[in-house]
Amino acid sequence: MYLSYNDYTYLDKKFEPSKRLGLVRDEIKPRLFTQGMREVTMCSPVGMDGKNPMVDVFEEMPDDPFAVVYAHAIVRSWMVTPCIIKPNEAVVGITRPRYPLMEHFREGLIIREGSFREGNYPESEIERTERLLPRIHPSFTHKVPLARLEEIGCERYDAIGAEGVFGAAPYGHTIPNYVTLLENGLDGMLDRIEYWANINDKTEKTAEFYESARVIVRGMSEYLMMYSNKANELYLAEADPVQKQYYKDISENCAYVAHKKPKTLYQAVQLMWCLSLWDWVDCLGRVDQYLYPFYEYSVKNGDVISVEDSITSLMYKIWENGAHNTTISGCIPETGEDATNDLSYLFLQVLRSIHDTHPRMVVRVGENMPERLMELITTIWSEGMSDPTIVSDKLVIPALQNVEVTLEDARNYATLGCQEIEIPDKCNTGCEDGSMNLGKVFQIAMRGGMSEDSEGVRLGPETKSFIECETFEEFFDSFKTQLEFFTEIFCCQCSRAQEMRAAWYSKLVKGVFTDGCLEKGLNHDDGGPIYGHGVVETGGLAAVADSMTAIKKLVFEDKLISKQELLDALKANYDGYEKIRIMLLNGAPKFGNDNDEADTMAQRVLDAFWSELGKYRSVRGGVYTGACSLLDGGISQARHVGAMPNGRFKGDPFGNTMGPQPGSDKNGLTAMLASVAKLPLHKGIGGTTLNVILTQKMLATSEQRKNIGAIMRSYMANGGQMAQITTANLDDLIDAKAHPERHGDLIVRVGGYSCQFVQMSEESQNEIISRYVG
Repeated sequence: MYLSYNDYTYLDKKFEPSKRLGLVRDEIKPRLFTQGMREVTMCSPVGMDGKNPMVDVFEEMPDDPFAVVYAHAIVRSWMVTPCIIKPNEAVVGITRPRYPLMEHFREGLIIREGSFREGNYPESEIERTERLLPRIHPSFTHKVPLARLEEIGCERYDAIGAEGVFGAAPYGHTIPNYVTLLENGLDGMLDRIEYWANINDKTEKTAEFYESARVIVRGMSEYLMMYSNKANELYLAEADPVQKQYYKDISENCAYVAHKKPKTLYQAVQLMWCLSLWDWVDCLGRVDQYLYPFYEYSVKNGDVISVEDSITSLMYKIWENGAHNTTISGCIPETGEDATNDLSYLFLQVLRSIHDTHPRMVVRVGENMPERLMELITTIWSEGMSDPTIVSDKLVIPALQNVEVTLEDARNYATLGCQEIEIPDKCNTGCEDGSMNLGKVFQIAMRGGMSEDSEGVRLGPETKSFIECETFEEFFDSFKTQLEFFTEIFCCQCSRAQEMRAAWYSKLVKGVFTDGCLEKGLNHDDGGPIYGHGVVETGGLAAVADSMTAIKKLVFEDKLISKQELLDALKANYDGYEKIRIMLLNGAPKFGNDNDEADTMAQRVLDAFWSELGKYRSVRGGVYTGACSLLDGGISQARHVGAMPNGRFKGDPFGNTMGPQPGSDKNGLTAMLASVAKLPLHKGIGGTTLNVILTQKMLATSEQRKNIGAIMRSYMANGGQMAQITTANLDDLIDAKAHPERHGDLIVRVGGYSCQFVQMSEESQNEIISRYVG
């Protein structure tokens, strides 16, 4: 249990930053980039200024090992980026501009064609950069062979990809080990590197890895000293005594953590922000847990700035630069006791006061989570926020144990990316490895394995087509056969993509700060981390399940629609077949209404895929698991899929989470939650979220908020995994389409992130509205 030193549990007022941080907030607001720009960390306040630092380094070091040159190039890109210290800020460091050659944890070094245009680089600079392609993308040999290559051939492989059956392109979010960094400091990290190098440095490959790690850590120290020196310059030039002291504090703080391990909260926040920047402002993990010892030290012993200013400074950096995720509350790994502490409340209070799409925050909901924390969450929702998302300890912890995670590590899980689940400090789960379009698989099954888009082209194995099936079970078997075929190919493709990332050292920075990498002498994508299970996003479940239910009931059981009539209606996109469409919409139950027939079908479809996934292991070592947090993937996947037997028109969105088809749930919130809780969500431990509409009208009074809190806690305790909230009222959404200038702060939840409604495309706006209306 944690001791409490301050009361941040209030509901009747909003957190107000100090005068100093209030000025920082007011300076940030007008310079904020759009949600989309912050989402991909394209928010540097400085330009490229004609620089191409990574190319410079590769040319200067033509004969050195690839990973070592790569590490020096990363360091150079940070060291040539100007030091920007804004007035009044306490924590410093900005993101880099998008130089023409940059690294990213998704795929390693990337030539960014747009940067040449944006920076007005000469043609000669483009040629100089492109000449490096053979070096920045080293050749390698795949160990994982293409599945079924002799059977299907390369042309069929290409057709499968072109028609949107799946996308096998691992992204690569992970949470580095902030705990180890804060407990050891940067000089201590160098000691750790030397310790393990003395044990494992036996080959050229391990020597290359350890030297690249040294370069990264020393570079971070140099970077912090660069900021210390800049702050000292500003200190010497500043006349105002208050601002002069701010610069002095920054200089001393950066100089201290450039080498020493932090003691105070202010020191810890500055050091972790440095790593976060170098990690592409990715995911920060359980911030209230690993920062608590420093909070406690500062409360007891004093600090240069208040604990509130330290946390607010960190949150403002996340707000401005778009970190993907933070996680609070949950349980203590060693004991399982509730882990809620003062910082859990303080982080939420600062989030509440910012009231924006960033920072993104997730609260872990355990059986012993304080009721007051849930009251604060519902209060934040009632004020129009879509954060925080909530996630269930009761479901997630044992589900992680099922994929070979120890109990203590499972209790320490955090969310990352767009609501995926991972073990911080120890994981590489692909996050995510790719996505499967169940709707497309269904349509291929309807045609016995043939393409819907290209006449005469076979995509899947030969099975009975829908018209040939005498019973529903025959058709479901055909669907399963297609699903098994595409799952095998998909998992193979994911592992081959992972091999590419390993060869290209895509996570060079992350590997230094991930358990297992230093200990084994292996880079992050080459088997270093302790855990390596796979994460596969799942699209189109509700559309497929409802289509299956409609076929079973209206075609095979009640025989109200013939097979040929249905096929004709689908081919015509229901043009001229409105009566059949109305029958399909209204004559068969739909998932999301607590109807056992419809919900059982959804269970069956999802279990067929996720159980099949579980038969395969990633090249990283762990089994593949399901997930569903599709961003706008429910829209893009649906573009590949024609009309379906649930009454859906060609191209209509699927929905972006594990919920009902938009507009199909008509029996209210509790019925929808009951349906989703019946799904085998324990097999979707990669992170399976649910869009939940809780309008501000539903949260208007204290009693309503308590009732909603009880409903959501019940969902978390009875089979639910995650819930992400949209609180906008329908009337406001409709008015925002017509008058966007009136609704700049109207926030909605997409499929893993929040966005200002008026910044979304019309197609995405319509998908949001469709969740409200049937």
